[in-house]
Amino acid sequence: MVVVGGWGVDAAMLLPLFDRWPGEIHLISLNDALMSRCDSITGVADYLLERYPCPSVWAGWSQGAQVVMAAASRSCPQVRKAITLAGFPRFVAGEQWSTGMEVDTFETFREQVSQNAGLAWRRFQRLLIHGSHDESQARQELRPWLARGPSVSDVNLVRGLDWLGSEDQRSLWGALPVPTLHLQASNDVVVECWEHSFHPSPAAKVVRVTGMTHWPRGQALSRCHDEILQFVFGKEVEWTL
Repeated sequence: MVVVGGWGVDAAMLLPLFDRWPGEIHLISLNDALMSRCDSITGVADYLLERYPCPSVWAGWSQGAQVVMAAASRSCPQVRKAITLAGFPRFVAGEQWSTGMEVDTFETFREQVSQNAGLAWRRFQRLLIHGSHDESQARQELRPWLARGPSVSDVNLVRGLDWLGSEDQRSLWGALPVPTLHLQASNDVVVECWEHSFHPSPAAKVVRVTGMTHWPRGQALSRCHDEILQFVFGKEVEWTL
């Protein structure tokens, strides 16, 4: 499995979701090493397709979902199935896309990152767990990731936001023939659920996970785990080592 993280986050934050995956897992963070050699979401997808040529399941979290969907559109044989976690075809609101972040809000955040990336990054990290029913436990789980700091430089944090502001994959998501599972988060304050306003391709299944915040954790892990299990293997297969 190839797992791609999102903006300013470590893909290893998803390990609890895949810790019993019956196979090899490649965790990909959008870090300096990757972003410095690629100039777009599509560029990242192409690079990862070259690096991981074996047919497998690809999963993307947040901005990583756009990478995975771009990869699936460019090489269906390699991306056998795609999974998005709190993903989106377009991040910023626009014409016929009211579920995105308002442009003014996005530009304000981009300016904050440009002026003080560390502070803005920490604020964003806290949004990952905003809306958690177990707020105290969520803060405790987030603490070590906050202590590590961002795994990407200030300049590439801004660059990643530029990609978020310009990428529009609605046509791609609406026509992709690759079997896809979109896991939406009911309590997400970063990405609004789009299940009722956008219809992906017939090959896709959209599931709204109750209680899930932008970071898939806590009780939402069990629901995500079950949905992924059924989507990838079928009900009759147990996900155990």
